[in-house]
Amino acid sequence: MVRLLRLKIEAKMQPKHFAVALSLLLMSCLSLFTYSEPAYAEPSLLLTGKIASVESQTFTVPKAGDAWRYQIQWLLPEGTLATAGQSVVIFDKSQIANQIEQLEASLLRVTAQEQSTAIELKAAVLQAQFNLKQHRLEVEKAQLDADVPAEYIAAKEYAENQFKLLQAKSEQTKARQALAEVLEKQLASRQQLAIDKQKAKLELSQALRGLEQLELKAQISGPVLYERDPWSEKKYGVGDTVQIGRQIATIPALDRLEVAAWVNEIDVDRVKLKQAVTLRLDSQPDITFLGSINSIGKQAITQPAWGRSKWFKVGIDFNLASTNIALVPGMSVLVTAQESTHDEG
Repeated sequence: MVRLLRLKIEAKMQPKHFAVALSLLLMSCLSLFTYSEPAYAEPSLLLTGKIASVESQTFTVPKAGDAWRYQIQWLLPEGTLATAGQSVVIFDKSQIANQIEQLEASLLRVTAQEQSTAIELKAAVLQAQFNLKQHRLEVEKAQLDADVPAEYIAAKEYAENQFKLLQAKSEQTKARQALAEVLEKQLASRQQLAIDKQKAKLELSQALRGLEQLELKAQISGPVLYERDPWSEKKYGVGDTVQIGRQIATIPALDRLEVAAWVNEIDVDRVKLKQAVTLRLDSQPDITFLGSINSIGKQAITQPAWGRSKWFKVGIDFNLASTNIALVPGMSVLVTAQESTHDEG
């Protein structure tokens, strides 16, 4: 630029050089507009993840009774290869066992009450039926006396016979009503006792089912992996009291594995489906193998142990046969996602 200014100044003194200076100035300006910086690559995106199974069975604290949390009484040792049908987790059953004892006693009490009430009501029905029969006989006898014509007996006796007939019929009506009330009471009592008995059976059945739910068994074969408390990051173990719904263990199937990684919501736009990644195990950092992103979570979730940020889950496929590494679900993996280059003009 200094040279151009100098030529321009000299052009004022020497007009024949002005055209040359002007040409040089135009070429310099044109080069400024056509210059672009060379392509560059953004730094690689690093993700943390772990080997996971596409198919797995999770073990969570069940809603087995009135309690909102249960203590882990026994756990199959971590890493043990569980088989289908084998017990994996057993929770403390003492509370629900005591509840079952109370419910069994309640069912026996309701059953005994049902039997005793049935006997009492049956006796009351028999007595009411006997009373009605007796009053029916009295009505028939009074009817015979009342049918005697007035000309054959005294007027007073005739009047008394008519009164006794009315009285006998009235007593018969009362006896009939009493029988109907006893039968109605018998039916209502039977229905109520049947409801009470059914309720006691249902509560006992639910408690027994809850007792079974406190022992979780494997449905697939695979290694047992302990989960961590979301707040303390400590693995669950025997003696821990865990609230219902918490996931305490997992059994992954070993026939199909993937890498489950997490990307911060800030960087989620930097990962794409089918994007190539490099994988490196924390336990064997000198060995790398390739993979590609097969899924990106639709909704971000928080990881309490990682702060307030939100994270998207990223699924990564890899060729297990080409790794020549004995992979086990739960192994920590460092994922390197090399982004495509960008041109900036």
